[in-house]
Amino acid sequence: MGLFGKKKGKTVVFVDFDHWCVAMDNVFKLQPAIGAFQEWQRSQNAPKKVYYFGNFSNPLLEKEKEAIDAEGAEIVDTRDPDNYRSDRTDFVMLEYIYRCLMEEKDVDTFIVFTADNRFVPVFAYLRKAGKKVVLCGVRGCLGGKLKAEADEVHEVPGEEAERNRYYDMIIDNFRYIYRHKERGIYPTFLSTVTTVARLNEVPEDDIRQALQELIDKKIVFKTEVVMNQGENTVRVLRLDKSRAIEAGLYVTD
Repeated sequence: MGLFGKKKGKTVVFVDFDHWCVAMDNVFKLQPAIGAFQEWQRSQNAPKKVYYFGNFSNPLLEKEKEAIDAEGAEIVDTRDPDNYRSDRTDFVMLEYIYRCLMEEKDVDTFIVFTADNRFVPVFAYLRKAGKKVVLCGVRGCLGGKLKAEADEVHEVPGEEAERNRYYDMIIDNFRYIYRHKERGIYPTFLSTVTTVARLNEVPEDDIRQALQELIDKKIVFKTEVVMNQGENTVRVLRLDKSRAIEAGLYVTD
C-alpha cells in the first residue's frame, strides 16, 4: 500500500453468549472454546473491542466469565434487574452495534456471533453503510437468510473439534471397560458403536466413522478372543493406551 493508500479500518466483535453457550450444550454437549475463537479473531484482524452479551445468572455462562476476562474481552450482562424480560440480549446487542456504527467511524468490520434472524435487516443496513459483516454461530443453527446477508460465515465448533469429541466418547467407553474388568465386557465394533451412541445420545453413523478412524490410526485395534471353553472365537476391540496418550486422547485413568 502506498503512502496515501486507504487506511485499514478496525474490527469490533459482538457475541450473543446466550446463543453460543446454550446451543453448544444442547447440540454438541461442549463448552464454548473462547480461547480458540479469540485466536481466530486475531488471525483475521486484531479486534479493537470484543463484547460478550448474555444473562450471566445462567450457570452455563457464569462459569465462563474467567475465560472471557483472560482474553481481555468485555462482559455485558443483559439480565433484566426488574425481571420484566427474560431475553434482552438481542436488543442490547443491537443498541451496541448501532452505537458503534454511529460513533466509531474507524470501524469497518463487524463480527457478530448470533443465530437470531432479527439481525437480517441489521446486516443489510451495515453492508449498505459500507461495512463488512462476518457472521459467526454454532454449526447447524444458522439460517439461510442470515448467512445470505453476511460477507463471510464462520461456524463453530470446527469439524476437528467435533471429531475429537467423538474420540473422547469412545475412549471413555474403553476406560469404563478397563475399570470394570470383573464384568467381562468384550467390546466388538458393533457393540461399541451402539453403546457409545446410546449413552451419549449421538448418531451411530458419527461414532462408526470416528471409531474406524481410531482403528486406521492404530489407536484401537482388533484381536481374537477365545470364549466358551474354546467353542467360539470373537473379534474384539482393544485400546492401545500408549498411542492414545501420544495422541492426547487418554490423559488419566
